[in-house]
Amino acid sequence: MRFLVVLLVLAGCFLAGRWLVGYPSVPSRWRYTLGPGAEQRAARQALSAARSQRAAARRDADRRVSDARRRVVEIVQPLQLRVQELQSARQVLLRPGRGAAVRRELWLGELELYEHALVFTKKDTREDTRQEQSQGEGAARTAVDEELPLGGLTATFDSTRSHAFIRITRQDHSRRSAVFSLGAYDEVAVDALAEAIHNQAVKDTEFRADRQVRADAIAAEVKRVEAERAEAEERGRTEVAAATKRAHAERERADALLRNAKDTWVSQGGGLRPWR
Repeated sequence: MRFLVVLLVLAGCFLAGRWLVGYPSVPSRWRYTLGPGAEQRAARQALSAARSQRAAARRDADRRVSDARRRVVEIVQPLQLRVQELQSARQVLLRPGRGAAVRRELWLGELELYEHALVFTKKDTREDTRQEQSQGEGAARTAVDEELPLGGLTATFDSTRSHAFIRITRQDHSRRSAVFSLGAYDEVAVDALAEAIHNQAVKDTEFRADRQVRADAIAAEVKRVEAERAEAEERGRTEVAAATKRAHAERERADALLRNAKDTWVSQGGGLRPWR
């Protein structure tokens, strides 16, 4: 109970202090702070109205600036997301990955053929693929030595009495050969793999050319959307700047009205300048 009484006393002191700070007066004009007369009430109401008007003007000014910024975000953000989506789609077109395995039954030695890549595996890192396939286990996991995009790649077959070769020419015209001992590999099988690589490279070159055309179209669309976004951002900056300028002017007017009300209180009311 005592604690409640203390709380009530403290609350009363706070409210009384707030009132005195809001409507201060010299001793000879104390009625302007507490008096019930019409003149005193009117003076207090005028000061209170100026405070309320200032607070409302500041809220409205802040809201206008906030609304202007929100409109900019609502316009610009979808354009930013569109650019990101287009760029992601373009990367998917230009980077198709390996794709599915191609003619796995033809794979020999260190070479693995996929829809969009030729893989050189590290030697002696897997068991014989054909043996595993015959056991129904599929190809063993391999460590990649080099992975080449098939587009623009060429493959030719060559042989001597003791060895067969699949000679690969990369896109930059550098070369690498896969060597097969004819004591371990059949020459016809090596030639079949070279032919499969060549044919798949032709397909992938056409595939990548088509995708490049689509990627170029996407790049043009990205450029257009980015220009639209830049224009929207510029318009938004102009709008926000104008809203901020108007808000500043409105705050200044509201502050001036409150200052005038305080001046009037000093000269015609309580005689002391209100603190708030």
